[in-house]
Amino acid sequence: MESSSSSTRREPAAAAPAQAEPTGGDELGAVLESDAVLGLDAVLGLDNVRLDLPLAGIGSRGLAFTLDFLLLGLLMVLWLLFAFGVLSTFLGAGWTTAIAALGAFAVQWGYFAVAEITMDGRTPGKSALGLRTVSHLGGQASAGALILRNLLRSVDVLIGLPMMAIDRRHRRLGDVLASTLVVHHRAHEPTPSIGHIPTSWGAREVAVVEAFLRRAPRMDPARAEELASTLVDWLVRREPELAAAAKAGTALERLQALVSVEVR
Repeated sequence: MESSSSSTRREPAAAAPAQAEPTGGDELGAVLESDAVLGLDAVLGLDNVRLDLPLAGIGSRGLAFTLDFLLLGLLMVLWLLFAFGVLSTFLGAGWTTAIAALGAFAVQWGYFAVAEITMDGRTPGKSALGLRTVSHLGGQASAGALILRNLLRSVDVLIGLPMMAIDRRHRRLGDVLASTLVVHHRAHEPTPSIGHIPTSWGAREVAVVEAFLRRAPRMDPARAEELASTLVDWLVRREPELAAAAKAGTALERLQALVSVEVR
């Protein structure tokens, strides 16, 4: 009689599930998240792809507001002179005062809202400083968003400056609730784009590397070379057939050759 131990069937150990290899690797992930690559001007756009937007700081926004405030003051004086100099001859003192106050509110609120809606996110002050209000994704802000951010301007007179000082994107309350940003409007300049997209890359990698290539000329040369070298090493390890294109030149030049950079 066979022992019970010999008759017991042993099930084969289950194979450990294969772990999917990360798309970019830890090293590339650290590089992609580096502020040196993306900069503090980067914001999340569609599909969590970072957009390289030149965010306006407190200084430029404050100067633009000062210019707008001076122009608004001039308009307010003209309106009050009209109200009390012309309307008062046809209306009583009570009606004149009521209409003057209502008109003053309309001028103060309408100046910013109407200007931004009709001037593509700009006011005369913003236009003079090269600033523009855009959506949080970097596109054109809707009329509703522009109206909302300006409805809160009276509140932001009290809390706007502290909020912009502590917010990474320099937003006041109106910007936060309306999902808008104020950016420097740059004239079109040659933009590098990737001609050869590595098979292991997704939209995020492409967007961030293109952002790095745009920022590289303005970065510290040593830091730019260090980051470019990391990207080149990672790319060659992932796609060895591209190694021949990464032998000559600086790290930045090798990276440009690997991804066939085109300037548009």
